[in-house]
Amino acid sequence: MRKSLFWFLTLALSTVSPALGQTFNSGSTGADGALNVTGRCTEVPLPPSGVLNYTTVDIPGGACVVFTPNLQNTPVVMLAAGDVTIAGSVFVNGAGRVPGPGGFFGGDSSTAGFGPGGGQFPSGSGTWVGPLSLVPIVGGSGGAGITGCIDGGGGGGAIVIASSTSIRVSGTLSADGASVGSGCGGSFGSGGAIRLVANSVAISGSISARGGSSNHGVIRLEAPSGQLSFAGTAVLVPAVVVSTINPRILSDPTTAALTIASVGGVPVLSYSGSRPGVADVLLPRQLTDPISVVVQARNIQAGTQVNMNVSGSTGATFTPGTLAGNDQTSSATLTRDTVLLSRSATKMSRLPLVSSGTRLVASDVKATTAPLSDTAG
Repeated sequence: MRKSLFWFLTLALSTVSPALGQTFNSGSTGADGALNVTGRCTEVPLPPSGVLNYTTVDIPGGACVVFTPNLQNTPVVMLAAGDVTIAGSVFVNGAGRVPGPGGFFGGDSSTAGFGPGGGQFPSGSGTWVGPLSLVPIVGGSGGAGITGCIDGGGGGGAIVIASSTSIRVSGTLSADGASVGSGCGGSFGSGGAIRLVANSVAISGSISARGGSSNHGVIRLEAPSGQLSFAGTAVLVPAVVVSTINPRILSDPTTAALTIASVGGVPVLSYSGSRPGVADVLLPRQLTDPISVVVQARNIQAGTQVNMNVSGSTGATFTPGTLAGNDQTSSATLTRDTVLLSRSATKMSRLPLVSSGTRLVASDVKATTAPLSDTAG
């Protein structure tokens, strides 16, 4: 028997922001040259890392940029050594059940939505969940499907644009969630996440991370004091988080992380969870309960308890685990009592970093430690 389970792994941490620099360097190598959009719309393929290294970016009025997701559907990270000018449009929106880059799929007509804030079956909309610092940046979660009717909407994507000089947005930048829609209604994917970082940021256009009526994502703008400006024509939904510059753009070895290493002794690959409809772990039928779930942690306090909950399962029991090791590297083993898990194909829905109170998908198991601190949703 082959069944798919969605697993979720959540972590709550308190973090201290790194020292805030006065002169920000995006770290762009310039390897991708200048992005000068000349046609009506340009589709940019994302490399496996999701990181684009430009010298400058110029998107004139009437032009647009969209992105071809990579295999792991990572967020978009646009680094520029020089100016970024967006007079046209940049889109990382969800479309139908499919999320924007870095977002999470909507559930099919019989499942919950994907992602840390996936809509609950049978009809709940997705909720954005992640660190307000947007390090790491997390896209929107998908909405749940409606039984026998329609799929849930995909979550809005996630994009970071960082410039060593300036960012000017007089056009449109959006990471909106989607709704499949039908006569029986349809749940929304949540809005995604947008982060702009530069020594000077000026907004006179539209920036949005909309969900449905209220399940919006997060917009974060970072610039030195006195170097962030809004014109009267600016439209921002939801209201933005404004901050001085946090120079950390990408996750690094100092970023906290929590991942599932194995289920029932079967290793979980680091790139698991890229697409729904793909079984990432196939457990043998002869596997007996209880089933062990091993998680590995980095830069999380040893002794932290990890709990789990299996979505869509009733009457299941589990034994929590406690991280053993040191604050830099630790692991824990949780056990799950359910025949369903031991005889099924298991589909992971995302296994990347978990940091700063963010909740990122790793399975149908929701592992929690403490009340969320740097988290919305």
